[in-house]
Amino acid sequence: MYGVITCPRCRTVQGADLSHSRISCVRCHHKIDVVRAVVHFSTDSPQELADAVRRFSDQKRGQEIPFPAPRGATVIKGSVESIVTDLGRRKGEFGLRDLATRLEVDGEELEKLVARLLASGLMYETGPGTYRLV
Repeated sequence: MYGVITCPRCRTVQGADLSHSRISCVRCHHKIDVVRAVVHFSTDSPQELADAVRRFSDQKRGQEIPFPAPRGATVIKGSVESIVTDLGRRKGEFGLRDLATRLEVDGEELEKLVARLLASGLMYETGPGTYRLV
């Protein structure tokens, strides 16, 4: 299993083999305890890992990663990412009901959208149905 982690010292985003207990940062050579590191995304595919590291790194640099608007949404002002970011900054923790209200979607579309947002590393789940920005 592979995962996207961030070096606690220099904040470099990198991929890691999660079966190892420690790795060295590719930038500052700090020993990172993989067991205690926050895993932003995990996968079994090295190709998906490379793409996820690139996306998360771009996101950390402030580039907006566009998400397609959900099908069935009536009017969404701004991109999905900007709406979720705004919601997270205003409320801190937010739930599925908050997302459904702001994005004007529900049901299966909402579940798919939340799964994509979690996989991209934009937000993480703090509890069942409760989320926070990374």
